[in-house]
Amino acid sequence: MAARPSTEENKYIHFRGTPSLINLQGTRHPMQISMKKKQFESICKNVLPNLPGFACKGWLLYARPTRHILWGFYCESSSFDPSIFTVTVFVLPLYVPTAHLHFNYGHRLRDDRGCEKWWNIDESDLTKKLLGSIQREGLPFLERVREPSQLISLVERLPGNTNPHSLEAIAYSLAITDDFACAQVALDRLMKVLDVNIGWQAEMMVRARQFAEVLNVDPQAAKGLLVEWEEVTVKNLGL
Repeated sequence: MAARPSTEENKYIHFRGTPSLINLQGTRHPMQISMKKKQFESICKNVLPNLPGFACKGWLLYARPTRHILWGFYCESSSFDPSIFTVTVFVLPLYVPTAHLHFNYGHRLRDDRGCEKWWNIDESDLTKKLLGSIQREGLPFLERVREPSQLISLVERLPGNTNPHSLEAIAYSLAITDDFACAQVALDRLMKVLDVNIGWQAEMMVRARQFAEVLNVDPQAAKGLLVEWEEVTVKNLGL
């Protein structure tokens, strides 16, 4: 039986480890003032004709079909001004179990100065400006991470690439690309840094040990576990 994805590992969607105050159901934390979901969905409908293969679900704009790697853009509104919002471009390995979105492998879209870009829901030509940013910066980022092997390269370049989440993503990405020997080494490295006294890391340890045991006996069966985990993740995210 496949290890169950953790429901306690991260209660809220995270951006580089910082809570974005969005829970599993996609509802905002009551402390966060936000623009209405239907406003962002309206914007999405306007940009979708120029983004073939993409769909909109609430605050998420994502590419379909989803296979191994989720491509997405996520809207986050300001807690200070309900008319201001920013958009994060991210990739997410679906074969790494999760019950929620997270933005460890992505960043907020930027302006011409390289600063995080914030839009006003009432500004003129909003759809054109947002689409331009998505096409100029967002899509090229996503295009560089089409396959698990490319995700490995991305994760290894990021700051904090030795944290448990990154090490786990690298290990399972190696396995799904049939690099079983390196996957075993990566799993051993992951298990050495995990603190089983921390709930979510204990669950990660159970998952890693289970996968390592199967990998040692039957690598193809281990890949089958990843397929199962991916199916559960897709279901969890409602994709």
